[in-house]
Amino acid sequence: MPHVLIVADDLTGALDSSVAFAAPGRRVVVSLRPDALPAALARKAQVLVLTTASREIAADAARARIEAALTGLDLARIPVVMKKVDSRLKGNTAVETAVLATAMAAEACIACPAIPDMDRVVSGGALTGMGVAAPIDVAARFDLKVEVPDTLTEADLDAVVGAAQGRPLWIGARGLARALARQQPHPPAEVPPLEAPLLIASGSRDPVTLAQMDALREAMSVHLAPDGAVPPLPQAPRVALSISDGAGALTGAEAARRYAQGLLAACATLRPRSLLICGGETAQALLDALGIDCLEVLDELRPGLPLCRIVAPWGPVLLVTKSGGFGGPGLLHDIATSAAAEVSRG
Repeated sequence: MPHVLIVADDLTGALDSSVAFAAPGRRVVVSLRPDALPAALARKAQVLVLTTASREIAADAARARIEAALTGLDLARIPVVMKKVDSRLKGNTAVETAVLATAMAAEACIACPAIPDMDRVVSGGALTGMGVAAPIDVAARFDLKVEVPDTLTEADLDAVVGAAQGRPLWIGARGLARALARQQPHPPAEVPPLEAPLLIASGSRDPVTLAQMDALREAMSVHLAPDGAVPPLPQAPRVALSISDGAGALTGAEAARRYAQGLLAACATLRPRSLLICGGETAQALLDALGIDCLEVLDELRPGLPLCRIVAPWGPVLLVTKSGGFGGPGLLHDIATSAAAEVSRG
């Protein structure tokens, strides 16, 4: 059994929290669906992450999904268990936490959704800060008794983790994951460079990502996929693709499905050795289409950009995921420029 278990309700959250543990000699493996658990366990990970893709579904379905995800795990043999939740406590937080707390016979439940480096903190039991329109009563979002310590800084999170007694269920986001990882120090990982061919593919319509794709055009051509229709793409060391609005009558969901299938076909032709995917739903759809059931988290390519290794039908691939609303305008431009420099040196 792993030393650490993280249960997350979406892929980007799973990666964002688990990357804190990535280090030489400490394998971090993400299982993408319940039936992939045996394959994930076979990799002998020290940190196991289960993603249930249950944030947007009905509560009963979320309960069934997390119960299925835990089947086959001997939770009593896992020292550290964390329920990764949305830092604004969206989704089926209460139901999923209750299932996990019961399954592991948690001695206590400690909720720390603060992410101090995002100016999102907890004081007096309320979550406030960037992106939080009104204070959120943390304890009220759960159906069981939870402790809600004040956590305004990284040092506060370290103190809470260090003072914990017994074997609690930890409930939180990236800030808590990093504090838990700091209790198990390892040397930093060495970030491998992205290898060519590199395919940058955006399925996000978030204004932040759209601005990043605009800036990327200064470094390379960006091909458009109107209503998700992926055009023929060139064989080149670096290729960029972005979903865009078209004149069709497709819904957003229909265009996203079309885009995922087109992206799958493009990958079969280009056979990229590095993939940078913008948008968690796009990343999940592509991984599903490729038949990927597990991935290994290596490090962060940049802060907030988890770098993983997958085994695609054409061979090993470095995968970077970026949530739609994350990063400054020049982020993708800088990554593409750095990748071009690596190709030149190679």
